Amino acid sequence: MKQFIQRRLKNLAVWWVFVLSMPACSADLAPWANPERSERLRFGAEISLGSRDADPSTPFLRYAADNRLFAVWTEDHDTPLPQGRASSDHHGMSGKMAPSPMRNVYLAASSDGGKTWAPPKRVNSETEAVQGEENGPKVAFDKNSRAYVVWSIPGGNGDKTRANIRFAMENDKGGFTPARTLNEVNDAARFPIIEATPDGNFLIAWIDRRIDNPKPRQLYLMKMGADGRALTKNYQAGEGLCECCKLGLVFADGGKTVYMVDREVDRNKIRNHVLRKSTDGAATFGAPVEISNDGWQVPSCPHSGPSIGRDSRGWLHVTWFTVGRSEQEAGIYYSVSTDDGKSFAPRRLVHANTAPEILYNNLSVGDDDRVYLTWTNLDSYGKAQVFVRTLLADGQTWSPIQQISRAQGNTSRPVLALRNKQLQVAWTEIDGENSRVVFRSAEVGQ
Repeated sequence: MKQFIQRRLKNLAVWWVFVLSMPACSADLAPWANPERSERLRFGAEISLGSRDADPSTPFLRYAADNRLFAVWTEDHDTPLPQGRASSDHHGMSGKMAPSPMRNVYLAASSDGGKTWAPPKRVNSETEAVQGEENGPKVAFDKNSRAYVVWSIPGGNGDKTRANIRFAMENDKGGFTPARTLNEVNDAARFPIIEATPDGNFLIAWIDRRIDNPKPRQLYLMKMGADGRALTKNYQAGEGLCECCKLGLVFADGGKTVYMVDREVDRNKIRNHVLRKSTDGAATFGAPVEISNDGWQVPSCPHSGPSIGRDSRGWLHVTWFTVGRSEQEAGIYYSVSTDDGKSFAPRRLVHANTAPEILYNNLSVGDDDRVYLTWTNLDSYGKAQVFVRTLLADGQTWSPIQQISRAQGNTSRPVLALRNKQLQVAWTEIDGENSRVVFRSAEVGQ
């Protein structure tokens, strides 16, 4: 451990030597060149979600129409893996296998902005190896605040890279419908997202590998009615996606316009992010628009996708992680499109990478057009912690960087929810083989 900390401190020292040597006018690599506001968000105490004995992890937050805040996450199941099935890990920071690879999906609600939570409900009807981390479960709600949940499980032979998308929705008896598979070609789909469309239906997207040539990894979609019935078959909307990075999705014009972001990989293994735009309700998409040419050449997927939000002016805000063309460029970056996705401003650094580690990010846009960002980075002790920062509506003024976790182990993949001037943040904390879901809340926009 002593050597590990010393190595992290050395990396941090090297990074600051680089920073101090940079030109002050570098807008690309110096976010502090923009003016900062001195105020800091005041977060309440940490709250743990789920059963500590079951190693909760991989939370996702979302508000329902009735203003209840919901959290969905996974927990260990005490049922052993069926004989002959390969296991898959879900504790990505530790790099070790959990005692049991079988996981359940749980959903809980809060009526007071996260101060107290109702007992969680199990979503999946069958015992499954529910996947987590970047591939964790997602939830959306209809106008009556009924929950619709998607998640991913390994394929028939236990291969987590050839997985299946599962779906269940709340029934009228306080539980959930039996889970069913959404991808029409078995063992081909994972990293699902689900969003309620303005017309009351649902759009589900995922990364698909039913066609691996000539370009690997396809973007597939399907539409679903509020009754849970499929309105379309699975259909392809893009190609050339990175293997394991989450997708982002927002609507405009009453759902007629759909924006999606994903990480692409070219034949030279350079991985940049693109925006895909549809003007016919996601039936078809135009050519992808590159958000930033970072030039990150890496042979395998980083498991760290982009995040997108849209404000009242129609500006599209995007954040992402990249190493770029050298480790000195590595960090969380931000860009904005003010012309409806036709182009993006030069990237701006949110937080420099303090060591050669993969970072994870999420953003949310407030009604006041402020952009709230959360991400992970290493502290001076070599621990992955959660940070937040705010970009004011002028698009130039940043708040200071705040660290809001004090994990003894490492944190992973923070997520956001925002409503009624309350910013909610949740993440996974991992210490050895054990994990827990942590939640904090702050007032914003004051």
